[in-house]
Amino acid sequence: MVERRKAWMVIVSGGPLGEDSFFRADLATADACLDALPAHPETKGSSPFA
Repeated sequence: MVERRKAWMVIVSGGPLGEDSFFRADLATADACLDALPAHPETKGSSPFA
């Protein structure tokens, strides 16, 4: 791992995001990646809790 680089990535696609959409986050920790997931579907007009 190179210093000052983000070390974790999460990619999610399909389902409520639609066929042509996906979410990617490059963050410093795995927890930060998982914390970023619930907010993204709201930008696509759906809720992760529906």
